[in-house]
Amino acid sequence: MVLTAEDNHGYPAVLKNAMDHTFVEWGRKPVAFVCWGDVGGARAIEQLRQVAVEFEMAPLRHAVHILPDILRPARAADEPFDTGVFAPLEPGLAMLADDLDRWTGALADAGNN
Repeated sequence: MVLTAEDNHGYPAVLKNAMDHTFVEWGRKPVAFVCWGDVGGARAIEQLRQVAVEFEMAPLRHAVHILPDILRPARAADEPFDTGVFAPLEPGLAMLADDLDRWTGALADAGNN
């Protein structure tokens, strides 16, 4: 799973660098995305899916997009460890986790070939 912010309508350079340096380890695995930004990181995820295909990964359809209406209250919260502001994201995160688990099992043999 990749968690990242959207940076200038894309994903951060440090993430690209990290992925490039661990290219072999990423191959033939499913990948899911959690992203935040002005449009919930949709533009970064769109680019990352293309990169994932070149890495011979299986990008999952579902992603979790954290929009500003969630980020603003989280940043303004008096208690920094109160995760209640993220409750609206839980159904999407549960679906994403289920998909990731299912595809991890399905692709387990692909990594050995």
